[in-house]
Amino acid sequence: MRLYLRAISYFRADWPLILMWLLLIGLSTGIGLLAAWPMAILIDSVLGGAAGTDFLHRMFLSLLPAGQVGRIAGLAVIGLALKVTQELANTGQTIASNHLNYNGLVRVRCDLYRKLQAMCLTYHRSQPQGDAIYRLSIDTFGCQTILGVLVNTLVAGGTLLAITLVLASRSPSLTLLAFSIAPVLAAANVIFGRRFRERSLECRARESQFTTAVQQSMACVGLVQSCGQEAQEFTRFHGTVLETVKAWWRLNWQQMAYNLIVGACFAIGGALIFGYGGYLVYRDQHLHPVPGGMTVGDLVVFTSYLGMLWGPLCSITGFFYNVQNGVVGAKRVFEVLDRDPSIADKPGALPLPRMPRRLDLDRVTFSYGSGKPVLRDVRVRIEPGEMVAFVGSSGVGKSTLLNLLPRFYDPTGGAIRLDGIDARDVKVADLRKHVALVLQENVILPTTVAENIAYGRPGATLEEVRRAADLAGAAEFIEHLPLGYDSPAAEGGQNFSGGQRQRIAIARALLTQAPFIVLDEPTSSLDPLHERHITDTLKKLKGLRTIILVSHRLSTVVHCDRIYVMDGGAVVESGTHFELLARGGLYASMASQQHLDVPAPAHAA
Repeated sequence: MRLYLRAISYFRADWPLILMWLLLIGLSTGIGLLAAWPMAILIDSVLGGAAGTDFLHRMFLSLLPAGQVGRIAGLAVIGLALKVTQELANTGQTIASNHLNYNGLVRVRCDLYRKLQAMCLTYHRSQPQGDAIYRLSIDTFGCQTILGVLVNTLVAGGTLLAITLVLASRSPSLTLLAFSIAPVLAAANVIFGRRFRERSLECRARESQFTTAVQQSMACVGLVQSCGQEAQEFTRFHGTVLETVKAWWRLNWQQMAYNLIVGACFAIGGALIFGYGGYLVYRDQHLHPVPGGMTVGDLVVFTSYLGMLWGPLCSITGFFYNVQNGVVGAKRVFEVLDRDPSIADKPGALPLPRMPRRLDLDRVTFSYGSGKPVLRDVRVRIEPGEMVAFVGSSGVGKSTLLNLLPRFYDPTGGAIRLDGIDARDVKVADLRKHVALVLQENVILPTTVAENIAYGRPGATLEEVRRAADLAGAAEFIEHLPLGYDSPAAEGGQNFSGGQRQRIAIARALLTQAPFIVLDEPTSSLDPLHERHITDTLKKLKGLRTIILVSHRLSTVVHCDRIYVMDGGAVVESGTHFELLARGGLYASMASQQHLDVPAPAHAA
């Protein structure tokens, strides 16, 4: 019940629309209950000459003109009016239902997307992207399915009550016979409802895996082609498709078996009603005529109502079966919504206006899950406007350290402080406004070059965009594009080289007003000419921004105010380039391996 209430809470704001929907359903149902009576009156009172004594006979007859022909024409007009009115009510009901469903779908998808955005990188890196896509695109329909089943069941209860009263007034014994299939329907729905839920969960899991397989195969199609692995990837894809189809077949078999049982129940019930009802008409009209007995018109109404009776009866007894598809989808949505994001604002988190600040890494330790520490007791102080670098071999924790600065992760020990304030005590949004990142994996959006550069500062002018591109060494190739800064970028920036993508990313970081610019291997994809360009750009920014570099190319960090050498997750050396060379330690060894030849400053001679 809590799940049902939570699902329909997404439609609470649309209660007037729900009310209108219910009224239109009631109108359509009421008209449907009247639709069989013109035919019954035509058979009994007009053609048969029997004067009906019930209220509906008297009401319809009072609306008809005199004469047989006039009555026949009048009944035809009434039947037409009822049908047209019912169709209009059904159309209005569909419009209201669609508005309601789409409004709820928007709210569910926005809630889920917002939560996925708030989840930390640990969650996203533990889940395939296809899973998130499937939950957003398919599972979010679960809430509207639950609402639809609940409303249909509620309406079915009212319809069933009305039909039962009418039928019982004509023939209690025939009404009881019509309900004789209810226990079998209820048992079938309970049994198949459990199986349907299990098969639905299996199908959604397989569909999620299929979506993931498609996303992954399309993301690495270049690698597949270059290694000639098309056949192997197709075999893997074909296997995923077959497993998905098998899961759907198992669900379909349950659905077909259920439909077969329900259909058999209705067929048996229909045969019983037809046979016993025909006997009652024969008995009351021919064998032992009785006034007010069962007539042909009554049997017409009864058989017409029978279809209307079994629909609501099936909805009520089949509630558990019908709602399972929605329950499965809603559970998968709520499973994500109920996760506690590890990175979130503390109660009473402090605002932090964007401005240059001192950065302290205060005995920072970090490990992924229960693994061994990637960072160990890192102690660093960076003053505003300084340009510092972290260097070391691959896997020593340099990039992990950078991911801690904007709180993609939190330290498992120690703290990161801005002007002495623990970053965990600050609003996450304010903290991240202080940091502009240029990571090794440069994200290029499928929009124009100018919009890519201005992504972190959408209100920037074109002149500011041009200036940032010029500083990053990107202006030269951008201005040679057919549309210049209005040139579109392909998905993932595939129409640009790796170096061009990196320079666009650097321009994006430079355009922000973040006091800290953090660059992870900023020159790894650049040729020597553009590496010097980036190095010169960074030197110009010294004193204007706090620059934090991670690089394996020591030529990029030569002019830094301080260089921190990392090994085994800890800072083992620190100093300027020349101080570290003179010390003859790990840094000097790295410089020798890279054949770094930088003349000492004049005053050092």
